[in-house]
Amino acid sequence: MVKSSMNNGNLMVFAVAVAAAASMVLQTTEAAEYVVGDDLGWTVPPNGAATYVEWASKYNFLVNDILDFKFAQGEHDVTLVTKENFEICNSTDPLFQLQKPARFQFLSADTFYIICSFAGHCAQGQKVAVTFAPSASPSPSPSPSSADAPPAASLPLKFVLSRKVGFRKV
Repeated sequence: MVKSSMNNGNLMVFAVAVAAAASMVLQTTEAAEYVVGDDLGWTVPPNGAATYVEWASKYNFLVNDILDFKFAQGEHDVTLVTKENFEICNSTDPLFQLQKPARFQFLSADTFYIICSFAGHCAQGQKVAVTFAPSASPSPSPSPSSADAPPAASLPLKFVLSRKVGFRKV
């Protein structure tokens, strides 16, 4: 009987060790990085809006993952909009807009709606809705305060809204 309880004790210690190791692996998992559109990049897709819907459906995005928007500067932009504006391709009141290719790390679980604001691009399918699920990973360090940030003129982006929208440029 004593031997049996020792086996159960050893089994319990083993189970706790496995759980702790699994927890450590989950907590040290690095953010995944995705090029929006894969090889196509961020452009007016040849097959319309279905192109980016299919692209986003291939992946399970998690908080802290990074989206890389690759495009020729001056030919496209990255514009974060509300769901309502996404559906009608309205870019007149964006939450955020960036004129240059960039990588963004998404810091909250939510669906983000991104379009290109160049005339006709969104209507031709250059838009993507990306849903980020909660992650088991620890949150990244807080962003530097605005006092630590470089002057707005030196940033390669245009902030249209001053509130935090759940992502940061990386």
